[in-house]
Amino acid sequence: MRDIDGIEKVVERLKPHMAEIEARFHEENARFISLMGKPHDLLGRLLKCHLVVEHYLGRFLSEHFGIEDVESAKLGFFNKAMLLPTRASSAAFVKPGVLRLNKLRNQTSHNLGVDVAFDQLGPIHDVLAIARAGAKFAEPIEAIEAFTTVACTWLIVPPKEHQQLFNDAFSEIRVNAL
Repeated sequence: MRDIDGIEKVVERLKPHMAEIEARFHEENARFISLMGKPHDLLGRLLKCHLVVEHYLGRFLSEHFGIEDVESAKLGFFNKAMLLPTRASSAAFVKPGVLRLNKLRNQTSHNLGVDVAFDQLGPIHDVLAIARAGAKFAEPIEAIEAFTTVACTWLIVPPKEHQQLFNDAFSEIRVNAL
């Protein structure tokens, strides 16, 4: 017994149309090759930034809320980011940028032709203007990588002996627009 029966009949029925079928195959194959040939440096770097921030998001949520196993909640990146405080926390400072990072990752992961431009960075740029004042980036992905460092730094929950210091220092922080 074979795994596939009846293939011989399929081949016979298609034989008279093989020239058309092969021409169409070559068109589709050219499209496929074009998509596979797109540079993946941007996508890979952006995905890595997203994954690293997600790691720190999980750590923050676990420590901040005292949840031992955040991963068992099966929250997606967006849901985790939405749980970040919007005021009186160092995490509030980077929350809009974390949400923008997720949006950019989603755009590039669902469309191979998408590129990221500086004008799409929005709150990522705003965070960098403060945290990396004066820094210049040749490509948007470089700014995203710099933001990733900043975001992860601000998502680290300070040790107990510094928590009140941080709470007092960030008491006036408010995120107005998400």
